[in-house]
Amino acid sequence: MPTKIAIPRFGEDVAPCFEYSATISIFTARRRQVIDQADFRLKSRDPLDRVRLLRDQGVSTLICGGVQDRFEYLVGASGIRVISWVSGSVDELLRRFLDGQLTSGDAAATRPRGRHASAKPS
Repeated sequence: MPTKIAIPRFGEDVAPCFEYSATISIFTARRRQVIDQADFRLKSRDPLDRVRLLRDQGVSTLICGGVQDRFEYLVGASGIRVISWVSGSVDELLRRFLDGQLTSGDAAATRPRGRHASAKPS
């Protein structure tokens, strides 16, 4: 069964604050592969309108940067999982989510990768 993931955008990165983002991408994934993408302009800043869009589009997970507690509660009360306080590129966050490696507060998508990525500075 496909799953839908919403990520508010600021260019190629996740928007720093969902309440003020102007664009959102909704990805449809099946078996850890993206099979569709729809982009929406967010004209209303009303939290209920934004929750309604997510619900009407069948979104199961919202991945976002900063989010107000009240808004996060509204989204969660609508049955949508919220992964918040993340940063990085939309593509990287989506990949990490599909691989089961993304959690709230995770800025790992912006950390360097490779053999020495986990090395501690001296």
